[in-house]
Amino acid sequence: MNETHNCSETGRCFTTADEARASEARFREIQDACAAGDVPELRPGDVIYIGTELYLGHGRDDFRGGLAEVREVRQDISKGQPAPFVRVLQQMDTIHNWKLLASEQKELRHRHGKSWAHPDPDDRPEFNDW
Repeated sequence: MNETHNCSETGRCFTTADEARASEARFREIQDACAAGDVPELRPGDVIYIGTELYLGHGRDDFRGGLAEVREVRQDISKGQPAPFVRVLQQMDTIHNWKLLASEQKELRHRHGKSWAHPDPDDRPEFNDW
């Protein structure tokens, strides 16, 4: 039987204790840097927090925020300036401005704890007619 080891920060499962401890250390490193006002460089596999998105006219696109695994990091333009953007595994059709998200990590962590981000569609017709 294969033994698994959990990251105490995110709940992710790993095959070795060393991988789980490395995940914890990397998560804390990112969160500590954000709390200090920095915008740490991210890499695929890192875990960050993203926010909730709810829509009145297209509830089928509702999304609950929480922990999310970074899938892609790239530079793009925001307000005429280069900025880091991330795409996460849980919401592949959206890119997020990491500079803005970095400043929100403490609040998002308080709000979402160890909950993982996920789609939460509201398919009722009254919320999808716009």
